[in-house]
Parts: sequence; C-alpha cells; structure tokens
Amino acid sequence: MQHYYVNEAAFALPAWPLVDRTLQRLTAPLAGAEDPLTVEIRRVPMEPGKSLRQLVDEAIEADKANDNGYSVVDTVEAALDGAPALLLRARLRARDSVYLKLQAHTALGDVWLAFVVTGPSTHRAACEETFDRLVRGLRWRRG
Repeated sequence: MQHYYVNEAAFALPAWPLVDRTLQRLTAPLAGAEDPLTVEIRRVPMEPGKSLRQLVDEAIEADKANDNGYSVVDTVEAALDGAPALLLRARLRARDSVYLKLQAHTALGDVWLAFVVTGPSTHRAACEETFDRLVRGLRWRRG
C-alpha cells in the first residue's frame, strides 16, 4: 500500500506502479483582458537517458508546432531553491493577440517539474511579477 498526499487530504492506494502526472492550474482575472493570467505546475517523469535540457528542447519544438507564432525570446540557467533550472521567456499569438509564456523547468529526483505563467502581453508587468515571485519564493518541501 502507498500513501498519496494532496493539499486537502491523504489517502492509501494499492501498490500499483502509479506515475504522477499532476497538473495544477491557477487563474487570476486581469482587468480589461479577455483571458486570465494562468499559473501551471506540471509533473512528468524524467525520461531515462535524457537530460532536462533535452526534454525542454523537445517541449519547445512541440510548442512551436502547436502554438501560433511561438518563439523563445530568452533562456537562462538558474537555480530554484538550489535545484538547477532552465528559465524561458517565450511569446505566442492567439485570437489576434500576443501572449507571454514564462517557464521554469527543473528536475527534482526523477520528476521534471515545469512552472509556467501565461498571460496577455498587454499585462506583461503582472506576468513578470507573478513569475518572479514564483521563482524567487519557491521552497522545496524536504522530508
């Protein structure tokens, strides 16, 4: 039997080989914007034999294929509470508008974590403040 924890509860599951592919999405309305600012946290197992950089590069290629006008503007190597990370700033087009997509990718053990803030470029300051607070304030739960 294995235990699984979420913010609101803990529960036991059979000892199956479960894979955590959790996606959390938070949204905040933006004054005068059709779309809200979104914060997503994604967990995906690391693929054996692939580095974080390789996985992120593959995700970029998928975004280019799926998102209109997707382009990476900047990539920076950084650390998230001590864990090596890649920070990306990208933009894309949707419904005749430009959107920002700010991403922090890291490997924590055998899990690839992506923290993504997306919003209309007309609300760039709100997107950047949210991303900056996330990146600077993130603390891993240890133990």
